[in-house]
Amino acid sequence: MSTALIDTDHGSIESRRERRKREVRERIYDAARELFLKHGFAATTVDQIAERADVAQTTFFNHFQSKGDLLQEMTQEVAARLTAMLAQQLATPGTATERIEGFARSVVKSIGEAQSLVRDVLVELLRSSSHPGKPLPYVAGVYDPFTAILRQGQEQGNVRRDRDARLLAEMVIGTLNMALVGWLNDSNYPFEKRLHEFTSLIGEVIQPQEK
Repeated sequence: MSTALIDTDHGSIESRRERRKREVRERIYDAARELFLKHGFAATTVDQIAERADVAQTTFFNHFQSKGDLLQEMTQEVAARLTAMLAQQLATPGTATERIEGFARSVVKSIGEAQSLVRDVLVELLRSSSHPGKPLPYVAGVYDPFTAILRQGQEQGNVRRDRDARLLAEMVIGTLNMALVGWLNDSNYPFEKRLHEFTSLIGEVIQPQEK
């Protein structure tokens, strides 16, 4: 599987008609991804996507109601990829701090492979899908994996036990998200540098407390 935050991965037994439908949908999706990456979401039109995919506009609308629907599907991939990165860290031996650092490195690598597209996807997602009182869409699925990493760290003795693992997970997610939000607000924000700095700070905060 690709390490990119935005990717496609399919595999099932299907009829010829279903396969043809899926192939056309994937072609439209891939064309949109290429154009979003090259020109940005706002500057890309449905006409351009259909032309790149070599389909009629009516065919496009048979698969997607709008280019916004494409973006929503891409955001689901982003969330799924983040969860997969954490699952990989859960399966990797090491302290909680080492696992969190490994996750941060994976995020930096993935964003670097399609930086402008990932930023457009997340900015549009925040604009269209964020609601007061609810978790940010791209972090909703990472609370449990982070909690599991920190709880294992507590059991192994490399994470402080005077705070609940869930509370620590919320602190970790909030801190890492500060770097991401900084980058979403300003494309020149030193995202990689800040992410490493915040990760280092997290490592200090979650260390077992001296008695």
